[in-house]
Amino acid sequence: MKEKNLVLFRLEGCPYCKRAEDALKKHGIKYRKIEVMPEKSKRETLIKVSGQDSVPVLVEVIGSKNQDDDILEWLEGQY
Repeated sequence: MKEKNLVLFRLEGCPYCKRAEDALKKHGIKYRKIEVMPEKSKRETLIKVSGQDSVPVLVEVIGSKNQDDDILEWLEGQY
């Protein structure tokens, strides 16, 4: 059984991040937070994950004991 996890890249004090978090909470959606650095030049991980240096960014991570099966299932559903 695949398990979906949401990860929110956010910046403390960001009003757009707060709006995204409020919406997630309103819908009872569980997520993990990753704080990004205030300096855009120090957001290498965010850029690698999303291709952008601005926040918020919400990423869905799929993982289970059979991760390759989950990836193949996702690909079949997408393409």
